[in-house]
Amino acid sequence: MIFTFGHTKGGVGKSTIALNFAIERIRAGVDVLLVDGDHRQTSLSKAIAIRNESGLMPAVPCIVLDDARALRQQVALLRPKYQDILIDVGGKDSSALRAALTVTDVLILPVAPESVELWAIDDLLEVINEAQSVHSFRVLALLNRAKPTGRDNEETRALIAEYDALTMLGPSLGQRSVFGSAFGRGQSVVEYRPTNAKAIAEFRAVMHAVFAFSATLS
Repeated sequence: MIFTFGHTKGGVGKSTIALNFAIERIRAGVDVLLVDGDHRQTSLSKAIAIRNESGLMPAVPCIVLDDARALRQQVALLRPKYQDILIDVGGKDSSALRAALTVTDVLILPVAPESVELWAIDDLLEVINEAQSVHSFRVLALLNRAKPTGRDNEETRALIAEYDALTMLGPSLGQRSVFGSAFGRGQSVVEYRPTNAKAIAEFRAVMHAVFAFSATLS
């Protein structure tokens, strides 16, 4: 399966989630390739470099494909060699994002319960609709940085439910600093010490939901 972690807005947690998915799938024995599709090659590539320099295992195969044509061609060629290809693209309406959507099976869309992020959904849907006119894929919205109290989480879920093109995942990821701390060391939240049981449980629930849904597409 090919998964793209994307949004037309930056700072939504795409790279952090993509790295966690890659590491934990590899730890589960799955052949995984991580693709950095951000032309700036900043956070994700840096996290992988830190992981490699620290000698952490398992190693995470990662290539940079920030050119749209190269991304389309190389992902198509590499697809038979890996069970999962995870593509992380920069947070804007870029040629790399649009190229990823021409080859992906699933777009994972992190959405925080903040008005400024929800405002960007309509712009993103234009990109999604255009891509789906030539290539079929599903969109899974993931509530990220969920708040511990208040009605913002429920209101965000209700808004997402109004969009037929989006499927809202049941589990969510809370607003927990451990995700950023682990990413800064090139680690998944499961690997990070000291252990944060709540964060691990949330992430595992999200992964289970994503791959349970993906199994219905096979």
